[in-house]
Amino acid sequence: MRPHAALLAAAALAALLPLHAQNPKDPGPLYKVEINFRDANETGAMTDRRYTMLVSDSRKAVFKVGNKSPVASGSITPATTGSVVSTQFTYLDIGVNIECFLQAVGSRIAVHGSLDMSNIASESLVAGVRNPTIRQTRLDLDTTVELGKPTEVASIDDPLTSRKLQVEVTVTKAN
Repeated sequence: MRPHAALLAAAALAALLPLHAQNPKDPGPLYKVEINFRDANETGAMTDRRYTMLVSDSRKAVFKVGNKSPVASGSITPATTGSVVSTQFTYLDIGVNIECFLQAVGSRIAVHGSLDMSNIASESLVAGVRNPTIRQTRLDLDTTVELGKPTEVASIDDPLTSRKLQVEVTVTKAN
């Protein structure tokens, strides 16, 4: 009796599998997103950094490269231990962090994203704890671009470092 019940259950499940396979969640079109950072310093030398990622329509993609750097965010001296100090740390993502969300709008593509480039400019010691100074360039982006056409989405002149940064986005259909 048991083997017969197991066969009936297996047959019922096998009948449902084709229905599930016929209705997979369609991820939609796939796009290749190229983000080009063109950076010029005070001497006029240009450097380009290009990042490429594949993003499905109406889905978010995240790209992170760099390090997590500890930064002292608080300290306490417990009353019961006297001079022992307990330091709390927060870890910051240092490097290049890109979040991108695409949505097809007719023949154009809406690009919503966050671009964050950071590095440690200098460090100092305060009460024996390392305190970095973080240099950061952040751009929150909400624009529409034409497929296949490179589009400058930002141009930044930093008066503190004499750097000029241009950000260009190109979206092409990948499938």
